[in-house]
Amino acid sequence: MATDWRAVWTVFAAGLAAGACMTKVPPALPGLRADLGLGLVESGFVHTVMYAIGAVAGIFAGAAADRFGQKRFALLGLASMSAGGLLGAAADRYLLLLASRFLEGAGFILLTVAAAPLLMAATAPKDRPSAFSIWSCYMPTGGTLILLLAPVALATLGWRSLWLGLAGYTLLCAALLAKWVPAPRFGGTIASLRLLRESLPRPGILLLCAAFMCYVGQWTSVMTWLPTFAVGERGAGEGTAALVTAAFVAVNIPGNLLGGVLLKRRVPRWVVMAMGAAAMGFASVVLLSSGAPDALRFAALLAFSLLGGVVPACVFSGAAVHAKSLLHAGTANGMVMQASHLSQFAVPILVAWVASRLGGWNATLGVMLALSFAGVLAALGIARYERRL
Repeated sequence: MATDWRAVWTVFAAGLAAGACMTKVPPALPGLRADLGLGLVESGFVHTVMYAIGAVAGIFAGAAADRFGQKRFALLGLASMSAGGLLGAAADRYLLLLASRFLEGAGFILLTVAAAPLLMAATAPKDRPSAFSIWSCYMPTGGTLILLLAPVALATLGWRSLWLGLAGYTLLCAALLAKWVPAPRFGGTIASLRLLRESLPRPGILLLCAAFMCYVGQWTSVMTWLPTFAVGERGAGEGTAALVTAAFVAVNIPGNLLGGVLLKRRVPRWVVMAMGAAAMGFASVVLLSSGAPDALRFAALLAFSLLGGVVPACVFSGAAVHAKSLLHAGTANGMVMQASHLSQFAVPILVAWVASRLGGWNATLGVMLALSFAGVLAALGIARYERRL
């Protein structure tokens, strides 16, 4: 079969809506707090409730998508994200805003667990590394775009315009996905409980989950606390801190694409993943060194995001490879997404606790190195199982 690149780019465009939806709250928080009278704790829940949903329901959403139709679930996810955006734009109190984020979080997980089977159905095997490397860019690309658009929207029409504009874009993506993305011909013949039972013990998928947890935990922690570190410890202005954070997110995109290029050139998956995990560890040493000049730290920051960025393409494409069959692809992807959301929810909190209790941000180097080492070990474990495939 020939690859349907229009379908691939349509799925990626839908992923941009998901990435933007996940990232839109932080730049809008000052306006949200002023408009709705939110405290710090309430503001934190508005942002993190999306992670909590994925941490609880990822694998179940994947199994349900495999059972009842991946394209149907992707469309349901986009509809839920759009409805959440519209409800949030109309919210006049905290509970409505929280409910809107719940809808967006549910939509996010429904779309992302269905994406891998949709891409597999639309691509020839030789093009799948490229397709999955494109897909792996959805979070940093969507996040970068919303970070660039947010200041304009917030300074002119306010935070509600950001919610409405993104909801409209998400509806457009739903229409295009319905028209241009073929429904997979596989799936729907295995009960959800059997999908779970046959996917949960798969060593290759569990190792991919472990590797992705290590990567996501490190990357999200740096992204979350980078502005605080830049302003509080390095004396940067808020504008400079925002630009540095945007650069950190944006440089992850070519890293994602590089992962796909290396896989297409038949570099073993485990080698690419081990190199990415090790590079993040080495970059952390410089980044968190109190004696390093800021220019060198900035270079290490970019290297951390760029070289670590090869990991997602390996994980997303690997989930389909290590699934028991094509019928289990969504379930495997659900396991990966659940691991990712657990890590995004827990590791930044752990890093903040270490920094506050054990002597500042430099003390978090041990956490970063431990995660890098665990990521390398997971990659070595994956090598063992991929030799059998």
